[in-house]
Amino acid sequence: MIKTLLAAAFAALVATTSFVSAQEAGLAERRAVAAYEKEQYPALQKKIQDAAGFPVPITVDWLSLALPGETEYYTHEEFFLKTIFEPLELAMKDVAQDDMGKEALKAKLKAITIHYADGGISASDYKQRVKFEDGTLDINFRPFTNGADVKDRADAITETLSAKL
Repeated sequence: MIKTLLAAAFAALVATTSFVSAQEAGLAERRAVAAYEKEQYPALQKKIQDAAGFPVPITVDWLSLALPGETEYYTHEEFFLKTIFEPLELAMKDVAQDDMGKEALKAKLKAITIHYADGGISASDYKQRVKFEDGTLDINFRPFTNGADVKDRADAITETLSAKL
């Protein structure tokens, strides 16, 4: 029982700390994420939309992804690419692998939102961090965590979409 209480208290502390940190992105984080958005993101967005087969609108909450003290890593592929954008592209390719998948995506996927909020969910519980409701695919992956889990993240997105298309 004490372990459970301690675990809950720790989860609440981590969730609060992550929320505060994301809300208080400093100038260095804002500059670094703005540079990534301008220089790297357009090509990634195009890859995702090409994989989906149509120009699905993608909204990225960059400040929620801006982890304080880690600006020097933003351009490393493990930070945003391997943890967020590559899994999304792979999932779109998987779902849209044939005409049936392309038509289902085009008919039901209206938007994609990408952000990070801890919320007490393990960073590696990818299935709990992906939602598809009312035409919006919501991805809540933590940047720069478990960079090798590209396939696991992509599978979570694919399974969530496929179940509701």
